[in-house]
Amino acid sequence: MIRHKITYGSVFTAVELASNSNFHLLALKRKKQELDILKKDVFTNFDDLILALKSCKHLFLIINSDKVLTKMVRFTHIAKESVVKTAFPNISINDFYYEVFDNGTSSLVSICRKEVVHETVKLFQEKGISVIQFSLGNTSFHKLLPFLNDFHFHSSNGVFEVKDHKVIEWSKSKESSKNYDVNGLTVTSNQLLPLAGIVSYCNGIDQSLEQKVQRNLVIDYQQKRIFQLGTRLGLGFLFITLIINFLLFNNYNTQVSELKSELAMNEVYKKQLLRVRDLVTKKKRMVERMNSVSNSRVVWYFDEIAKSVPRTISLDQLEYQPLLRSIKKDKLITYETNKIIVAGVTKDDSDLTYWINLLEKKDWIQKVTIKDIGGENTQLTSFDFVVHLKAKYK
Repeated sequence: MIRHKITYGSVFTAVELASNSNFHLLALKRKKQELDILKKDVFTNFDDLILALKSCKHLFLIINSDKVLTKMVRFTHIAKESVVKTAFPNISINDFYYEVFDNGTSSLVSICRKEVVHETVKLFQEKGISVIQFSLGNTSFHKLLPFLNDFHFHSSNGVFEVKDHKVIEWSKSKESSKNYDVNGLTVTSNQLLPLAGIVSYCNGIDQSLEQKVQRNLVIDYQQKRIFQLGTRLGLGFLFITLIINFLLFNNYNTQVSELKSELAMNEVYKKQLLRVRDLVTKKKRMVERMNSVSNSRVVWYFDEIAKSVPRTISLDQLEYQPLLRSIKKDKLITYETNKIIVAGVTKDDSDLTYWINLLEKKDWIQKVTIKDIGGENTQLTSFDFVVHLKAKYK
Protein backbone atom coordinates (compact mmCIF):
# COMPACT_ATOMS: atom_id res chain seq x y z
CA MET A 1 0.00 0.00 0.00
CA ILE A 2 2.78 2.42 0.97
CA ARG A 3 4.80 1.49 -2.10
CA HIS A 4 1.74 1.99 -4.31
CA LYS A 5 1.10 5.42 -2.73
CA ILE A 6 4.70 6.48 -3.21
CA THR A 7 4.59 5.35 -6.83
CA TYR A 8 1.23 6.79 -7.86
CA GLY A 9 0.34 9.27 -5.12
CA SER A 10 -3.25 9.90 -4.09
CA VAL A 11 -4.70 11.26 -7.37
CA PHE A 12 -5.76 8.86 -10.13
CA THR A 13 -6.70 10.05 -13.61
CA ALA A 14 -8.19 8.39 -16.66
CA VAL A 15 -8.90 9.79 -20.13
CA GLU A 16 -11.09 8.23 -22.81
CA LEU A 17 -10.35 9.10 -26.42
CA ALA A 18 -13.88 8.76 -27.79
CA SER A 19 -15.47 9.21 -31.20
CA ASN A 20 -15.18 12.56 -32.97
CA SER A 21 -11.87 13.21 -31.09
CA ASN A 22 -13.66 13.95 -27.85
CA PHE A 23 -11.74 13.45 -24.60
CA HIS A 24 -13.58 12.33 -21.47
CA LEU A 25 -11.65 13.17 -18.31
CA LEU A 26 -12.15 11.80 -14.81
CA ALA A 27 -9.82 12.38 -11.84
CA LEU A 28 -10.33 10.85 -8.39
CA LYS A 29 -8.50 11.55 -5.16
CA ARG A 30 -8.04 8.91 -2.50
CA LYS A 31 -8.74 10.01 1.07
CA LYS A 32 -8.04 7.23 3.52
CA GLN A 33 -9.90 4.29 1.96
CA GLU A 34 -12.35 6.28 -0.17
CA LEU A 35 -12.21 7.85 -3.61
CA ASP A 36 -13.70 11.31 -4.20
CA ILE A 37 -14.26 12.99 -7.54
CA LEU A 38 -11.62 15.66 -8.06
CA LYS A 39 -12.41 16.59 -11.66
CA LYS A 40 -14.63 15.41 -14.51
CA ASP A 41 -15.09 17.07 -17.87
CA VAL A 42 -15.36 16.61 -21.64
CA PHE A 43 -12.91 18.27 -24.06
CA THR A 44 -13.01 18.63 -27.82
CA ASN A 45 -9.49 20.06 -28.03
CA PHE A 46 -6.35 18.18 -26.99
CA ASP A 47 -4.52 21.33 -25.80
CA ASP A 48 -7.42 22.19 -23.50
CA LEU A 49 -7.23 18.68 -22.08
CA ILE A 50 -3.48 19.01 -21.43
CA LEU A 51 -4.09 22.35 -19.70
CA ALA A 52 -6.55 20.60 -17.37
CA LEU A 53 -3.94 17.87 -16.78
CA LYS A 54 -1.12 20.30 -15.89
CA SER A 55 -0.62 18.76 -12.44
CA CYS A 56 -1.15 15.18 -13.65
CA LYS A 57 1.91 12.91 -13.94
CA HIS A 58 0.25 9.63 -14.91
CA LEU A 59 -3.06 8.40 -16.29
CA PHE A 60 -4.99 5.42 -17.57
CA LEU A 61 -5.84 5.78 -21.28
CA ILE A 62 -8.96 4.31 -22.90
CA ILE A 63 -8.75 4.34 -26.69
CA ASN A 64 -12.36 4.12 -27.84
CA SER A 65 -12.34 6.14 -31.05
CA ASP A 66 -13.55 5.19 -34.52
CA LYS A 67 -10.19 3.49 -35.10
CA VAL A 68 -11.04 0.82 -32.52
CA LEU A 69 -13.18 -2.11 -33.66
CA THR A 70 -15.34 -3.84 -31.05
CA LYS A 71 -17.45 -6.96 -31.48
CA MET A 72 -19.23 -9.39 -29.17
CA VAL A 73 -19.11 -13.08 -30.17
CA ARG A 74 -20.83 -16.11 -28.70
CA PHE A 75 -17.52 -17.83 -28.20
CA THR A 76 -15.03 -18.20 -25.37
CA HIS A 77 -11.62 -19.77 -25.28
CA ILE A 78 -8.61 -19.80 -22.98
CA ALA A 79 -6.44 -18.70 -25.91
CA LYS A 80 -7.37 -15.08 -26.56
CA GLU A 81 -5.88 -15.14 -30.04
CA SER A 82 -8.48 -17.77 -30.99
CA VAL A 83 -11.26 -15.49 -29.77
CA VAL A 84 -9.81 -12.55 -31.74
CA LYS A 85 -9.53 -14.62 -34.94
CA THR A 86 -13.13 -15.76 -34.46
CA ALA A 87 -14.35 -12.17 -34.13
CA PHE A 88 -12.10 -10.78 -36.89
CA PRO A 89 -11.00 -13.66 -39.12
CA ASN A 90 -9.45 -11.54 -41.88
CA ILE A 91 -6.97 -9.41 -39.87
CA SER A 92 -3.21 -9.85 -39.50
CA ILE A 93 -3.19 -10.24 -35.74
CA ASN A 94 0.46 -9.16 -35.39
CA ASP A 95 -0.46 -5.67 -36.59
CA PHE A 96 -3.04 -5.13 -33.88
CA TYR A 97 -3.30 -4.76 -30.13
CA TYR A 98 -6.34 -6.57 -28.83
CA GLU A 99 -8.30 -6.93 -25.62
CA VAL A 100 -10.77 -9.67 -24.78
CA PHE A 101 -13.36 -9.73 -22.02
CA ASP A 102 -14.83 -13.15 -21.34
CA ASN A 103 -18.18 -13.18 -19.49
CA GLY A 104 -18.43 -16.95 -19.43
CA THR A 105 -20.73 -17.48 -22.40
CA SER A 106 -19.58 -14.81 -24.81
CA SER A 107 -16.57 -12.56 -25.37
CA LEU A 108 -16.26 -8.84 -25.99
CA VAL A 109 -13.31 -8.20 -28.32
CA SER A 110 -11.68 -4.84 -29.16
CA ILE A 111 -8.77 -4.36 -31.57
CA CYS A 112 -6.73 -1.37 -32.73
CA ARG A 113 -3.71 -1.01 -34.98
CA LYS A 114 -0.45 -0.78 -33.01
CA GLU A 115 0.71 2.43 -34.67
CA VAL A 116 -2.53 4.15 -33.64
CA VAL A 117 -1.95 3.16 -30.02
CA HIS A 118 1.70 4.22 -30.14
CA GLU A 119 0.86 7.61 -31.64
CA THR A 120 -1.87 8.24 -29.07
CA VAL A 121 0.38 7.29 -26.15
CA LYS A 122 3.16 9.45 -27.58
CA LEU A 123 0.86 12.51 -27.64
CA PHE A 124 0.64 12.38 -23.84
CA GLN A 125 4.28 11.44 -23.25
CA GLU A 126 5.44 14.46 -25.24
CA LYS A 127 3.50 16.61 -22.77
CA GLY A 128 5.26 14.99 -19.81
CA ILE A 129 2.33 12.74 -18.87
CA SER A 130 3.01 9.03 -18.43
CA VAL A 131 0.44 6.55 -19.76
CA ILE A 132 0.85 3.67 -17.35
CA GLN A 133 -1.79 1.45 -18.96
CA PHE A 134 -4.26 1.57 -21.81
CA SER A 135 -7.47 -0.23 -22.67
CA LEU A 136 -9.28 -0.67 -25.97
CA GLY A 137 -12.94 -0.02 -26.66
CA ASN A 138 -15.43 -0.95 -23.95
CA THR A 139 -13.56 -3.94 -22.53
CA SER A 140 -12.45 -2.18 -19.34
CA PHE A 141 -16.12 -1.93 -18.28
CA HIS A 142 -15.91 -5.29 -16.52
CA LYS A 143 -13.84 -3.68 -13.73
CA LEU A 144 -17.06 -1.97 -12.55
CA LEU A 145 -19.22 -5.12 -12.40
CA PRO A 146 -18.66 -5.78 -8.65
CA PHE A 147 -20.16 -2.32 -7.93
CA LEU A 148 -23.15 -2.40 -10.34
CA ASN A 149 -26.73 -3.57 -9.85
CA ASP A 150 -28.94 -5.04 -12.56
CA PHE A 151 -29.44 -2.33 -15.11
CA HIS A 152 -28.62 -1.04 -18.58
CA PHE A 153 -25.47 1.06 -18.55
CA HIS A 154 -24.44 3.35 -21.36
CA SER A 155 -20.85 4.13 -22.21
CA SER A 156 -19.82 6.81 -24.72
CA ASN A 157 -20.64 4.49 -27.67
CA GLY A 158 -22.20 1.34 -26.25
CA VAL A 159 -24.75 -0.08 -23.87
CA PHE A 160 -24.31 -2.95 -21.40
CA GLU A 161 -27.04 -5.13 -19.94
CA VAL A 162 -25.87 -6.17 -16.46
CA LYS A 163 -27.44 -8.92 -14.38
CA ASP A 164 -25.99 -10.57 -11.26
CA HIS A 165 -22.78 -8.58 -11.75
CA LYS A 166 -22.28 -10.06 -15.23
CA VAL A 167 -22.54 -8.59 -18.71
CA ILE A 168 -25.42 -10.32 -20.46
CA GLU A 169 -25.40 -8.25 -23.63
CA TRP A 170 -23.47 -5.45 -25.26
CA SER A 171 -24.39 -3.43 -28.32
CA LYS A 172 -23.29 -0.26 -30.02
CA SER A 173 -25.20 2.82 -29.09
CA LYS A 174 -25.14 6.48 -29.85
CA GLU A 175 -23.74 8.72 -27.15
CA SER A 176 -26.32 9.09 -24.41
CA SER A 177 -25.64 11.29 -21.40
CA LYS A 178 -26.94 9.57 -18.29
CA ASN A 179 -25.97 9.82 -14.63
CA TYR A 180 -25.05 6.73 -12.59
CA ASP A 181 -24.27 6.14 -8.95
CA VAL A 182 -21.33 3.74 -8.75
CA ASN A 183 -20.45 2.87 -5.19
CA GLY A 184 -21.28 6.40 -4.00
CA LEU A 185 -19.69 8.22 -6.95
CA THR A 186 -21.98 10.09 -9.33
CA VAL A 187 -20.65 9.89 -12.90
CA THR A 188 -22.11 10.30 -16.36
CA SER A 189 -22.06 7.72 -19.13
CA ASN A 190 -18.99 9.54 -20.53
CA GLN A 191 -17.06 8.81 -17.33
CA LEU A 192 -18.00 5.13 -16.91
CA LEU A 193 -15.03 3.78 -18.87
CA PRO A 194 -12.54 6.25 -17.29
CA LEU A 195 -13.88 5.18 -13.88
CA ALA A 196 -13.27 1.54 -14.85
CA GLY A 197 -9.71 2.47 -15.85
CA ILE A 198 -9.06 4.17 -12.51
CA VAL A 199 -10.38 1.15 -10.64
CA SER A 200 -7.97 -0.95 -12.71
CA TYR A 201 -4.77 0.86 -11.75
CA CYS A 202 -5.87 2.24 -8.39
CA ASN A 203 -5.84 -1.31 -7.01
CA GLY A 204 -2.89 -2.54 -9.05
CA ILE A 205 -1.79 -2.58 -12.67
CA ASP A 206 -3.58 -5.15 -14.79
CA GLN A 207 -1.05 -6.59 -17.24
CA SER A 208 -3.37 -9.05 -18.98
CA LEU A 209 -3.48 -6.94 -22.18
CA GLU A 210 -0.39 -7.43 -24.33
CA GLN A 211 1.76 -7.89 -21.29
CA LYS A 212 5.01 -6.75 -22.87
CA VAL A 213 3.82 -3.32 -24.00
CA GLN A 214 1.87 -2.76 -20.79
CA ARG A 215 4.84 -3.83 -18.69
CA ASN A 216 7.11 -1.44 -20.60
CA LEU A 217 4.74 1.46 -19.91
CA VAL A 218 4.74 0.66 -16.21
CA ILE A 219 8.52 0.21 -16.08
CA ASP A 220 9.11 3.48 -17.93
CA TYR A 221 6.90 5.33 -15.49
CA GLN A 222 8.44 3.66 -12.44
CA GLN A 223 11.95 4.48 -13.63
CA LYS A 224 10.92 8.06 -14.24
CA ARG A 225 9.30 8.20 -10.81
CA ILE A 226 12.37 6.71 -9.13
CA PHE A 227 14.57 9.26 -10.89
CA GLN A 228 12.29 12.11 -9.78
CA LEU A 229 12.13 10.90 -6.19
CA GLY A 230 15.86 10.15 -6.18
CA THR A 231 16.62 13.62 -7.47
CA ARG A 232 14.34 15.23 -4.90
CA LEU A 233 15.71 13.11 -2.09
CA GLY A 234 19.25 13.80 -3.24
CA LEU A 235 18.66 17.53 -3.42
CA GLY A 236 16.78 17.41 -0.13
CA PHE A 237 19.60 15.45 1.51
CA LEU A 238 22.16 17.85 0.04
CA PHE A 239 20.15 20.83 1.25
CA ILE A 240 19.77 19.36 4.75
CA THR A 241 23.49 18.51 4.78
CA LEU A 242 24.35 22.06 3.78
CA ILE A 243 22.02 23.43 6.47
CA ILE A 244 23.58 21.15 9.10
CA ASN A 245 27.08 22.08 7.91
CA PHE A 246 26.15 25.76 8.02
CA LEU A 247 24.73 25.44 11.54
CA LEU A 248 27.75 23.47 12.72
CA PHE A 249 30.13 25.89 11.02
CA ASN A 250 28.27 28.86 12.46
CA ASN A 251 28.32 27.26 15.90
CA TYR A 252 32.02 26.40 15.67
CA ASN A 253 32.79 29.83 14.23
CA THR A 254 30.95 31.44 17.15
CA GLN A 255 32.87 29.25 19.59
CA VAL A 256 36.15 30.07 17.87
CA SER A 257 35.34 33.77 17.98
CA GLU A 258 34.52 33.50 21.69
CA LEU A 259 37.73 31.56 22.31
CA LYS A 260 39.73 34.14 20.36
CA SER A 261 38.15 36.92 22.42
CA GLU A 262 38.91 35.03 25.63
CA LEU A 263 42.45 34.37 24.41
CA ALA A 264 42.95 38.05 23.61
CA MET A 265 41.63 39.00 27.05
CA ASN A 266 43.85 36.38 28.65
CA GLU A 267 46.85 37.81 26.81
CA VAL A 268 45.99 41.26 28.14
CA TYR A 269 45.55 39.86 31.65
CA LYS A 270 48.77 37.90 31.29
CA LYS A 271 50.72 41.01 30.29
CA GLN A 272 49.17 42.94 33.16
CA LEU A 273 50.00 40.10 35.54
CA LEU A 274 53.57 39.97 34.30
CA ARG A 275 53.95 43.71 34.75
CA VAL A 276 52.48 43.53 38.25
CA ARG A 277 54.64 40.52 39.11
CA ASP A 278 57.73 42.29 37.78
CA LEU A 279 56.90 45.38 39.77
CA VAL A 280 56.31 43.32 42.91
CA THR A 281 59.59 41.50 42.36
CA LYS A 282 61.47 44.77 41.98
CA LYS A 283 59.87 46.20 45.11
CA LYS A 284 60.53 43.00 46.97
CA ARG A 285 64.19 43.07 46.00
CA MET A 286 64.43 46.73 46.91
CA VAL A 287 62.89 46.11 50.31
CA GLU A 288 65.16 43.13 50.84
CA ARG A 289 68.19 45.22 49.95
CA MET A 290 67.01 48.02 52.18
CA ASN A 291 65.91 45.96 55.20
CA SER A 292 67.98 42.82 55.12
CA VAL A 293 70.84 42.89 57.57
CA SER A 294 72.25 39.53 56.61
CA ASN A 295 72.63 40.48 52.97
CA SER A 296 74.12 43.98 53.41
CA ARG A 297 76.72 45.91 55.35
CA VAL A 298 74.40 48.66 56.51
CA VAL A 299 74.79 47.89 60.19
CA TRP A 300 78.54 47.71 59.78
CA TYR A 301 78.56 51.08 58.02
CA PHE A 302 76.50 52.63 60.78
CA ASP A 303 78.77 51.13 63.49
CA GLU A 304 81.90 52.43 61.80
CA ILE A 305 80.45 55.89 61.49
CA ALA A 306 79.14 55.88 65.06
CA LYS A 307 82.52 54.78 66.48
CA SER A 308 84.27 57.67 64.79
CA VAL A 309 81.93 60.43 65.96
CA PRO A 310 83.70 62.97 68.25
CA ARG A 311 82.16 63.74 71.64
CA THR A 312 81.31 67.29 70.61
CA ILE A 313 79.07 66.06 67.79
CA SER A 314 75.51 64.77 68.22
CA LEU A 315 73.88 62.84 65.31
CA ASP A 316 70.24 63.39 64.38
CA GLN A 317 70.04 61.32 61.18
CA LEU A 318 71.73 58.33 59.59
CA GLU A 319 69.92 57.27 56.38
CA TYR A 320 71.19 54.54 54.07
CA GLN A 321 70.33 54.88 50.36
CA PRO A 322 67.84 57.78 50.76
CA LEU A 323 64.73 58.08 48.55
CA LEU A 324 64.93 60.36 45.56
CA ARG A 325 61.25 61.30 45.94
CA SER A 326 58.38 60.61 48.27
CA ILE A 327 56.49 57.31 47.89
CA LYS A 328 53.29 57.61 45.81
CA LYS A 329 50.70 55.04 44.77
CA ASP A 330 51.35 53.38 41.41
CA LYS A 331 54.72 55.15 41.16
CA LEU A 332 58.07 53.39 41.10
CA ILE A 333 60.13 53.82 44.29
CA THR A 334 63.55 55.29 43.45
CA TYR A 335 66.52 55.83 45.80
CA GLU A 336 70.15 56.85 45.74
CA THR A 337 72.43 53.84 45.83
CA ASN A 338 75.68 53.61 47.83
CA LYS A 339 75.00 56.77 49.79
CA ILE A 340 74.50 57.53 53.48
CA ILE A 341 73.07 60.82 54.67
CA VAL A 342 74.56 62.03 57.98
CA ALA A 343 73.04 64.97 59.86
CA GLY A 344 73.38 66.44 63.34
CA VAL A 345 74.85 69.30 65.39
CA THR A 346 78.33 70.11 66.72
CA LYS A 347 79.68 72.23 69.58
CA ASP A 348 83.06 72.58 67.93
CA ASP A 349 83.40 73.28 64.22
CA SER A 350 86.99 72.07 64.23
CA ASP A 351 85.89 68.64 65.48
CA LEU A 352 83.39 68.45 62.59
CA THR A 353 86.12 69.25 60.07
CA TYR A 354 88.44 66.71 61.66
CA TRP A 355 85.69 64.03 61.59
CA ILE A 356 84.85 64.60 57.92
CA ASN A 357 88.53 64.33 57.00
CA LEU A 358 88.73 61.14 59.03
CA LEU A 359 85.77 59.61 57.21
CA GLU A 360 87.22 60.46 53.78
CA LYS A 361 90.29 58.42 54.67
CA LYS A 362 88.21 55.28 55.22
CA ASP A 363 88.92 52.69 52.53
CA TRP A 364 85.21 51.93 52.11
CA ILE A 365 84.28 55.58 51.58
CA GLN A 366 84.76 57.16 48.19
CA LYS A 367 84.14 60.75 49.26
CA VAL A 368 82.08 62.98 51.54
CA THR A 369 79.92 65.77 50.13
CA ILE A 370 78.80 68.56 52.44
CA LYS A 371 75.20 69.58 51.78
CA ASP A 372 74.64 72.16 54.49
CA ILE A 373 76.42 73.70 57.52
CA GLY A 374 74.66 76.34 59.54
CA GLY A 375 73.89 77.43 63.09
CA GLU A 376 70.74 76.85 65.07
CA ASN A 377 72.04 79.11 67.89
CA THR A 378 75.29 80.67 69.10
CA GLN A 379 76.46 77.46 70.81
CA LEU A 380 75.55 74.70 68.25
CA THR A 381 76.20 74.34 64.53
CA SER A 382 74.02 72.07 62.40
CA PHE A 383 75.47 70.04 59.57
CA ASP A 384 74.28 67.73 56.77
CA PHE A 385 76.62 65.78 54.51
CA VAL A 386 76.53 62.71 52.22
CA VAL A 387 78.88 59.76 52.49
CA HIS A 388 79.54 58.18 49.08
CA LEU A 389 80.35 54.49 49.45
CA LYS A 390 82.56 52.55 47.17
CA ALA A 391 80.26 50.34 45.03
CA LYS A 392 82.52 47.25 44.90
CA TYR A 393 83.79 47.41 48.42
CA LYS A 394 83.56 44.14 50.33
